[in-house]
Amino acid sequence: MNKRLIKALILLALGGLGLTVASCGSSESGAQSGGTLNVLDTAGGIDSLDPGYWYYQSDYQEVGNTVQRQLYGWKPDGTTPTPDIAEGQPKVSNGGKTVTVKLKTGIKYSPPLQNRTVKSADVKYALERCFLPQVGNGYANVYYNDIEGVKEYTDKKADEISGIETPDDQTLVIKTTQPAGVLTFANGGALGMPCTVPVPKDDAQKYDEGKQSTYGQHQVFTGPYMIENDGKGKITGYEPSKRLTMVRNPSWDKSTDFKPAYFDKINITCCTDATVAARKTLSGQGYLSGDYAAPPVSVLKQALSSRKDQISVESSGGNRYISLNTTVKPLDNVNVRRAISAVIDRTALRQTRGGPTLGTIANHFLPPGIAGFDEAGGEKGPGYDFASNPTADVALAKKYMQKAGYKNGMYDGPPLLTVGDNESPAKETAEAFQSQVAKIGIKLQLRQLPHATANSKFCLVPKSNTAICPNLGWGADFFAAQSFIDPLFNGKNIVPSGNVNSAEVNDPQLNAKIDKAKQITDPGESAKAWGELDKEITNQAYFIPWLWDNNIGLESTNMNGVSSKFNSGAYDFAFSSFK
Repeated sequence: MNKRLIKALILLALGGLGLTVASCGSSESGAQSGGTLNVLDTAGGIDSLDPGYWYYQSDYQEVGNTVQRQLYGWKPDGTTPTPDIAEGQPKVSNGGKTVTVKLKTGIKYSPPLQNRTVKSADVKYALERCFLPQVGNGYANVYYNDIEGVKEYTDKKADEISGIETPDDQTLVIKTTQPAGVLTFANGGALGMPCTVPVPKDDAQKYDEGKQSTYGQHQVFTGPYMIENDGKGKITGYEPSKRLTMVRNPSWDKSTDFKPAYFDKINITCCTDATVAARKTLSGQGYLSGDYAAPPVSVLKQALSSRKDQISVESSGGNRYISLNTTVKPLDNVNVRRAISAVIDRTALRQTRGGPTLGTIANHFLPPGIAGFDEAGGEKGPGYDFASNPTADVALAKKYMQKAGYKNGMYDGPPLLTVGDNESPAKETAEAFQSQVAKIGIKLQLRQLPHATANSKFCLVPKSNTAICPNLGWGADFFAAQSFIDPLFNGKNIVPSGNVNSAEVNDPQLNAKIDKAKQITDPGESAKAWGELDKEITNQAYFIPWLWDNNIGLESTNMNGVSSKFNSGAYDFAFSSFK
């Protein structure tokens, strides 16, 4: 999943075996400072150098946690954000509509701006530029749209966002039109995203002009590392889909940061064959797995028998689902969607990816660990008959088809355009789905394409009229149900491309319920509201969740890989080390 929807957003394809492996992610014990980390990418690496664009698992892993700092960051085992550039937790006033953040002093930029310190105005501009179309941010409209003055700014009627104020160099004040809601502004969740990486306006604005910003290629850094550069503002250590080299940032002050940053240098090489990368990581020295989530089955099988201490199996904190486009007939009929949910054999789908090692069968959308999961029924689920059975219930599916108007319980219309991935194991998952829905007469016009093409040209583009996308998944933007439900089911977030609301759900009543839930500041009431929304979207069968999945990592024998809960179980390079 490394492209859109991995983090954020669509989850990286996992391979594996039907074997149960205890989680064995390493801790920081025995960490050694120094040395060079080597990473072999297989799926393309980062998507952009621009922090305003970062949203995907590889972006967070390779650059988000290493070369830049945000207002709030995430410790590997943490489920709440940790103050990073911020001095402490945000202060909330005015009924939850004003958020004040104090910044630490003395955080400096890398050369050539090494004599400048981070100021609140730099964070203000960073947030503003995330709304610029030339930056291409994927979440600003979801989480920051309630800031006062956003509409005027995006309509080009104002040169700045009036609701972001900087009364002094160390104070940032954000004013919203309605209460910000629990675990977003009020508890730092949405302020722990790359839109809060400070960007000095006078240095960056000239690069933000034109059709596409080039600031990423000239950026200055605040993190423990920086992308190798000539010290004059030109990056030399990056070639797209080839290599990424990070070295120590001479301006970084460890006393102001919570990240230990043990390595002296990080070399990432792309794009390596998955089998070669997995074998070299296991047999070599100084390697951690990068943007592939699991090795090929043959390599994993061998590793499970002889190298178990080099394998990490961690919950991704996300899910996998089949997306049904509600604007394409007959999927506009809820009973057809429920019939498809009933006829799905979720256990068989999991087997296409490797069996129990790869996760737990899902019967509703929110995954374990997210507030609202228990309120929606926990592991037992809400109890809808079409979503509760881990195997297929063809008879039940036919009853739902009859409710939809198909007298014999069988679909008799034209094939449905279905677009999935063309690589294993996602390829086999889509093919299994095709066989399963055939039991109720549904024929698919199945197109299997490279993952990036399937998403960028079809699944995330409404005008493509793609009916079904069987290979999608989602990971939390932060540990709150809002980051699962709001982006995917709020009709306000439907966009012409990069549209994560791939079911094209636009129910005014549902939109209103989501907007209301976002304003709840009491944790218990918030969890209850999001749990009820989880039940509703599961009942409507917009998406068919079938797996709460795991992330699999590999490391060399001399490595102490530390997994990040926030980043779907991927290794955190700023906390990992040599043993």
